[in-house]
Amino acid sequence: MRLFIVAAAAALLCSTVDATPTPMMGSNAMMGAARAMGGGMMIIHHRVADYAKWRVIYDADQVNRTAAGLSNCHVHRSLDNANDIVIGCSMADIAKARAFASSKALAATMIKAGVTDKPQILFLSPPQ
Repeated sequence: MRLFIVAAAAALLCSTVDATPTPMMGSNAMMGAARAMGGGMMIIHHRVADYAKWRVIYDADQVNRTAAGLSNCHVHRSLDNANDIVIGCSMADIAKARAFASSKALAATMIKAGVTDKPQILFLSPPQ
């Protein structure tokens, strides 16, 4: 499973697909943006009961991700299981991102969204 997360993180770094209808951002631009912000990436991997239900709740939680200094978030789904999800976000502030990741509010949101397992969360350094 760790290999899946590492592969997904690599895909996020090289991704040209953005979750919002804004101009696409290639890997060089994404790495430049991460470098400029001084942060790295936060990667979350978990499984959900129903992706469609989860997505509505995830989208509604954007204000909390923004408050935690997370931006440019991308959601990826496993090709083998559409309810197996990896989310990668740029971090502006590692302390805020860690606090968000361990917050009771995020835990409650995940329960409400139907997360079925303990999330794996990685904090990655900025591109070197």
